[in-house]
Amino acid sequence: MVSFSEAQVLAWISPWLWAFFRVLGLFTAAPVLSMRVIPRRVRIGLALLVVVAAEPSLPPELSQYTINSPHALMLIVQQVMIGLTVGFAARVVFAAIEFAGELIGLQMGLNFASFFDPLSGGQITAVSRLYGTVASWLFIVMNGHLMLTAALIQSFQAFPVSAQPLEFLKVVQPHVWGAEVFKLGLWVSLP
Repeated sequence: MVSFSEAQVLAWISPWLWAFFRVLGLFTAAPVLSMRVIPRRVRIGLALLVVVAAEPSLPPELSQYTINSPHALMLIVQQVMIGLTVGFAARVVFAAIEFAGELIGLQMGLNFASFFDPLSGGQITAVSRLYGTVASWLFIVMNGHLMLTAALIQSFQAFPVSAQPLEFLKVVQPHVWGAEVFKLGLWVSLP
């Protein structure tokens, strides 16, 4: 009869667990992967599939932190924050393109033609919706979703799982991205 101890099971699950929370954070904020039309169960299953497929390329240091360690809750917060940050970084580009569509629609006088966008839950103009749809298509056609997932898996080398969970925010500086949205949107809309 085959038997496993609790320590062995935790040692097998722990590396997958940290990567799973990071990938789940990405799928919560990424441009196309976080749309409301994709059910949560599909996102959770896809996150689990990505983690299982990426397990050989994950660093071996992930197994030193287990789910029953005193830092486990803060490590989960760290992993979700890193995934959200990577997804939000890609979302900034889409926001800049949609903002450019708003500016172009304003200059052309087309901002009166606004639609209810079920994906964002708000009003969006015709030009901004066109720009957002084209950007989404190009994102999928150029394998942006695959590059984003690969960047997240490589983020384990740049932002490893550590006992200081919010240390990565000093490097990433997400508070600067708001200004980048307006700057990029203005540059896209100038021509």
